[in-house]
Amino acid sequence: MSQAQLLLFSRADCHLCDQAEILINALLIGSPWQLTKVDIDNDPALQQRYQTSIPVLLRCDNQQALNWPFPQSRVRSLLDLD
Repeated sequence: MSQAQLLLFSRADCHLCDQAEILINALLIGSPWQLTKVDIDNDPALQQRYQTSIPVLLRCDNQQALNWPFPQSRVRSLLDLD
């Protein structure tokens, strides 16, 4: 895997985003994946695109995304952890 980068599109004071981050971080322990949170409110284009769908997890190398709610099994599948 050449690039093990993930983006979590979120915003401040979003309890669902906090839940998603906890779930994802637990799965990433011991894996090559790096998670970066992106606050959509810092970018008008991202805000328009993701306003009603956050949190969204994006795998950067192939642009596959998961919209909330995503169970652990779907995240594991997205990241080829199974």
